[in-house]
Amino acid sequence: MRYVEQTYHMRMLGLALGIFPVAAVLHAHHAPMWQWILLVVYALLWPQAAYLMARASRAPDQTEFRSTLVDALVAGLWLALIHFNALPSLSILMIAGMALVSSGGWRLMVPGIFLLLLGCLFGVLLDGFHWFPRTSDTVILATIPLLVVYPVAVSSATYRLARRVGRQNQLLSQLSRTDSLTSLANRHHWQESLALEFQRYLRTHRPATLVMLDLDAFKSLNDSYGHTVGDDVLRRVADILHENSRNIDTPGRFGGDEFGLVMPETDRDGARMLMERIRREVEREVFDVDASLRVTISIGLAEITRGMSDPLDWIKAADDALYLAKEQGRNRVCTAPYAASAGSAS
Repeated sequence: MRYVEQTYHMRMLGLALGIFPVAAVLHAHHAPMWQWILLVVYALLWPQAAYLMARASRAPDQTEFRSTLVDALVAGLWLALIHFNALPSLSILMIAGMALVSSGGWRLMVPGIFLLLLGCLFGVLLDGFHWFPRTSDTVILATIPLLVVYPVAVSSATYRLARRVGRQNQLLSQLSRTDSLTSLANRHHWQESLALEFQRYLRTHRPATLVMLDLDAFKSLNDSYGHTVGDDVLRRVADILHENSRNIDTPGRFGGDEFGLVMPETDRDGARMLMERIRREVEREVFDVDASLRVTISIGLAEITRGMSDPLDWIKAADDALYLAKEQGRNRVCTAPYAASAGSAS
C-alpha cells in the first residue's frame, strides 16, 4: 500500500499543478463549458477515485498500473483539447512518461504510448483537429510551477525510496549474517571471518587465536527444563560472550550449543585469560527460571601456527582442545597443544 499512497500523492500534485497551464490554454481558445467541467472533474475527482479503487482492490499494485494507463489515455485527450500547445503538451508528455516508467518500467511504456495516441485521436474526434503550438507568455508562466515543482517532487520521492531500499538491504544483509536465536554471527558468516583471519595470518604472521566452546550437559538441561529455558540459556551465554569480546573479535554460533570466537592479534595466553573470565561469569550466572540452575561451559582454544595448511586445521586444533576439556571433567579451558588451565570440574 505504500506504493499506492505515494502514487496518489504524486497524481494529486501533478494534476493540481497541471490544471493551470491547461486552463490558461482553454481560456485563450475560448473553450466550451464541457471542457472546463471535464478539467475540474478530472483534476479533483480522478485522484480520489483511483486511490479508492486501489485501496479496495485485492491487487492494489495491478489496479494502480491500470490507473496509470488511464492517465496516459486522458493525457492524449488533453493534447488534442489544448490544440497541441507546445509547452503544456511537452509538460503533459513528460508527466505521463515519468508516471509510466516509475510505475511499470519500460514494459508499461508501450501500452501507455498506444493509449496516449488513442486518447489523442478521441480528442480530435470530440473537438476537431486544431494545431496551435505557439505558447503565449501567460501559458508559459502558468506552466512554470509544473515544470519546476513536479520533477523536484519526483526526485524527492525517488530519493526516499532509494534510502528505504538501502536500509532494507542493509537489514537483510545483517539478517543473512546473524543467528536468529543468539544474534551472534551465524555459522556461514563466522567461518568467512575465520577464513579471512587465516589469510591475514599468511600475509602478516601476526598472532590470532580461535576459541571453541560449548555448554556442558546441555541435553540434560533441555530434558529437565524444556527447550524454552534451553534457548534462554543459549541467549544468555551468547550475550556474555559478546559483552566480553572486542570490536575486532568475531563471536558466532557454530551450531547447537557450540560457539566460536575468532580473536585477531591475540596469543593463546591472552585468549586463555579472557576465556577464564567468561567461564567464571557463566558459572556464576543466576537464571530467573530456577535460582539453583547452574550452567558451565567447556572451552578449547588454539593459536594459529605455521604448520596449519588451511582454516580446517585451525578448527580441528581448537576442537581437539575442547574435547580434552570435556575429557578432563568439563567447566575448564584447554589450549592446544593440550595445556589445561585450572577450573572447577562439573
